Amino acid sequence: MADARWSVIAVVCAVAARAAAIGPPCEEERGRTGLALTATEQGLTVGGVDEESAAAAAGLRVGDTVVQVNGTVARACADYGRTVHEAERERKAVLMLVRRGDSELPLVLGVRTWDRPLPVVPPPPKTEAPTVRAMVEKPAPPLPAEAHVTLDELLQGFAALVPPDRPPARLATYQHDLLKLHRQTEALAARAVVPAEVAAGLRTVLRYYDAAEVAWSALEAEHEREQRPRHLPTSEGESVAYFGDSEAAATIEEFPFLGTTVTREPHPALLAGESSGLWRPLQARSLLWEHARVELGRLSTWLATR
Repeated sequence: MADARWSVIAVVCAVAARAAAIGPPCEEERGRTGLALTATEQGLTVGGVDEESAAAAAGLRVGDTVVQVNGTVARACADYGRTVHEAERERKAVLMLVRRGDSELPLVLGVRTWDRPLPVVPPPPKTEAPTVRAMVEKPAPPLPAEAHVTLDELLQGFAALVPPDRPPARLATYQHDLLKLHRQTEALAARAVVPAEVAAGLRTVLRYYDAAEVAWSALEAEHEREQRPRHLPTSEGESVAYFGDSEAAATIEEFPFLGTTVTREPHPALLAGESSGLWRPLQARSLLWEHARVELGRLSTWLATR
């Protein structure tokens, strides 16, 4: 039994050593050379050659092992990076000696490599948290003449959910009141007591309150795991773990401003799975409530014009 356990440990250590020996890709000046290398146990190996690039024109192929670059024996990405940057700075050709099978081939990335324009990388799409801003730029639709005056009561319930001077103290109470607001909103929408635009605005504000519940629940779950007494104060800087496929991760993605509450993002683990990220849920809750008040203020001001 002990021998089997030591065998498993040996295999795990061997896999870990191999993972550590294979580093991240070397892509120094790839925009102009079109060449990506990979650090392996055998040294630097060509891992990618872009079409119609200087590397492709020089005859480099995926799988080639790099022996020398401009006379330097490149054993690591740092060696290759320094040599390539020097060649660009001094506008020199890059002379490469590569091993392909049983042969060693001299290949050249010519001086004109540095004249190639860099590829244009489009900026990432701009994301924005949910907002009623676009909706309130239009005139507010009138309420049906037969509608009871229940929308004002609902708006008062929204405002009373998290008073600025006295936020709720218990998660269970908050969840109860939030569920009531959801039911009232959907009841008004189902009976067509409010126009569709108004119902959409109310749901937008509710998304902020729902996200705050996610943050608060994450903090409470962490305290339960630690068996922490409820009367102990909690700091806004307290961090808890989260994973990439969690409700917390989806919340952080939906509300970009919550990126300021993340102290470490989840990342792949060395052997398998994923290492957790860290975020500050109490700070996130405060930010979400603050933004909810802003959105509710916009919506209320807009509805006052009807």
